[in-house]
Amino acid sequence: MAPPSRIRNWLNGVDRWIVFEPARWPHRELISRVMALVIIVGFLVLRIYQFDRFPQSLDAARAFYSGFRTADGQLVYTSGQIGVLWGTRLVVWLIETAIYLGYLASYASRARARSIAAGFMETAFPVIVAGIPVLLSFMPYSLPRWVPFSSPAHLYYYLGIMALIVVGGTINLIGLLTLRRAFTIMSEARELVVRGIFSRIRHPLYTGHFIMFLGSLLLRLHPVAVLMYLLFCIGQVIRAGIEERKLTAAFPAYADYQKRTGMFFPRRIRGRRQQT
Repeated sequence: MAPPSRIRNWLNGVDRWIVFEPARWPHRELISRVMALVIIVGFLVLRIYQFDRFPQSLDAARAFYSGFRTADGQLVYTSGQIGVLWGTRLVVWLIETAIYLGYLASYASRARARSIAAGFMETAFPVIVAGIPVLLSFMPYSLPRWVPFSSPAHLYYYLGIMALIVVGGTINLIGLLTLRRAFTIMSEARELVVRGIFSRIRHPLYTGHFIMFLGSLLLRLHPVAVLMYLLFCIGQVIRAGIEERKLTAAFPAYADYQKRTGMFFPRRIRGRRQQT
């Protein structure tokens, strides 16, 4: 690994590239917004187009899972269990689609940046980190290799993993809807949001991502996928630190906000102060 001084020198050189100097991009806000909207709409169209395959129709799910039987010829899944499996997939699909709609609404209406992103670590680095889960989603589905569809335990493993994705996705969606006009991928300061879920944790979207993509990892358990998830988590921690320095410089009240909230998880509830 290169020593820190060499890394700093390299970053200083990269930061002078025209693409990372905001003064040379007077319409960067408009360009980034249009590009983000086009990408999000593309993902939404793809998800709607694939709706017949994921989460599939209930009849298709029944036809698939009814083909599995135990050694003595008994059905592995009851009709009710198949309904639960299908319903769980539908809930996950709806939450993930709602998150994309939330991104779309946030980009379409977000506030002007009070402190814009500049340099590689504030512009390109957050985008790279945010893109890692997209690569993770292309990894081969491996859960049946560890717990076959024909195993009665498959249902419980699958529902447990789906629960992680639902919980993480719900936290992410709540944070996104609360953040709204202040949402950004690059490290920028737009508005200081301390209400709702942000009154307890400073980065609920990242918390949701950690949990949600852990579930995605467990569905695609592979050494490369594990490495990508670890890189994603490390990148998110670095990204959050960069954002906090940016927000502290833009909003003097942020320092006090840091003292009373957790970064990714709520601080331990303190006992009541003793009466004097």
